[in-house]
Amino acid sequence: MLINDDVTTVGIDLGGTKLAAAPMKGSVFVESEIIKEATPSGTSEDIIDTMCKMVKKIQETHSIAAVGVSTAGMVNEKGEMIGSCGNIPSWKGTKVKKELEAKLSIPVIVENDANCSAYGEYAIGSGKDFKSMIMVTLGTGIGGGIIINDQIWRGAHFGGGEIGHLKLHSNRTRRCTCGSWDCWEAYASGTGLNNTARTYLADPNINNYSLMDKYNHGDADAIEVISVWHDHVAQGIASLINSFDPEAVVIGGGLAQFINYPNLNKKLKARVVDALKPYINVIEGKLANNSGMVGAACLANVELANLKMQVA
Repeated sequence: MLINDDVTTVGIDLGGTKLAAAPMKGSVFVESEIIKEATPSGTSEDIIDTMCKMVKKIQETHSIAAVGVSTAGMVNEKGEMIGSCGNIPSWKGTKVKKELEAKLSIPVIVENDANCSAYGEYAIGSGKDFKSMIMVTLGTGIGGGIIINDQIWRGAHFGGGEIGHLKLHSNRTRRCTCGSWDCWEAYASGTGLNNTARTYLADPNINNYSLMDKYNHGDADAIEVISVWHDHVAQGIASLINSFDPEAVVIGGGLAQFINYPNLNKKLKARVVDALKPYINVIEGKLANNSGMVGAACLANVELANLKMQVA
């Protein structure tokens, strides 16, 4: 994967409540020029129009060659939204690539947000020295993106990377947001950590930040909760390592800052197959909340090179 440093692209990140966009000059993300808008609550056309306004605003000071869009939901090879789109119900079925290209007259690439985050870390973040890596996003839920031999692994039906729904056991102890029982997300996500904390601390008002405050002040119960949570995180990552044998696992999301990485890597050595024990490499992501925008912009940059090769 090679980023063309002579090309400027725009990365757009679409979430349930906000849109963010910024230019990227080759492999340099211009964080100081991020612009944000509330995600329109109306039709998909309203969202498309808002995206176009943001791109045109950036075009006032930059020559933009292509646009990348990071979005919740499943995206097919035509840049169309398929399946559920989470908190943006009007987005389902939208032909995002086609509609944006018609309005902007430049190439557009559209990709799932977790895949974009993984690609961003792979392209210029913590995963830039690897050919294969898995991104694990620990937030309210668990997202994931898988890079194999420089390519996003999307799955046969564009649902690849739904790692949050690995099954930890069959005890029917915790219900996941997907409706099933005992998914990894139900234990290792922010919601899962909070539920564990309430069980151990018997405090209905505890949240993850007050939990970490207790932990940092040496509270024995909080230390136990965080240790159990690291076990939960390790369970899922061990399954990923055993299944994909990546060079690295990169952790992002709001809970990445709570991970004790030496401790987690130690726990993983007790869980993976013997042949992989020497190669455990779990690291923290560098791009934080910008990873989706960065990944989308990088994908747009690479897509330009692919289009030129097709023409040639």
